[in-house]
This record gives sequence, C-alpha cells and structure tokens, in this order.
Amino acid sequence: MKSKLHSWIHKNKLDKQWLHNVSGFPAYQVKKLLNDPLYKPDGTTMRIVLSNVKKKDDSAKLSDFWDV
Repeated sequence: MKSKLHSWIHKNKLDKQWLHNVSGFPAYQVKKLLNDPLYKPDGTTMRIVLSNVKKKDDSAKLSDFWDV
C-alpha cells in the first residue's frame, strides 16, 4: 500500500525524483513519504511538501495527505 502523497504524485504524472528535487529531502525520506501510509512527518516536512505540491495544485491541503 502506498501513501496518499504517492497517489497524488502518480495522478499528476510526477515521480519521486520530482519530490526529491523540489524538496531537497534525502532519498530515504522521499521513499518513506511515498511508500509508508502510516508515516506522519514533522510539521516542517509537511510544510515543505505542501508548498511544493501547491505549485502544481493550489487547492491541495495537508489533510489530503496526512491526518492532521
């Protein structure tokens, strides 16, 4: 099972390399964000992800990806 973030990235025809490039996160963190549906990152990580996602989809919100 993949995370909601993974589903969003796939739906928007992006890939993990896109997230790695725009966020500056190390590969292991990108892998965890995309592959672990139970992983809840810290607030800073969530803000970085959301700010980059909003560049592609300005209607996105944190609750689309994590239970907050």
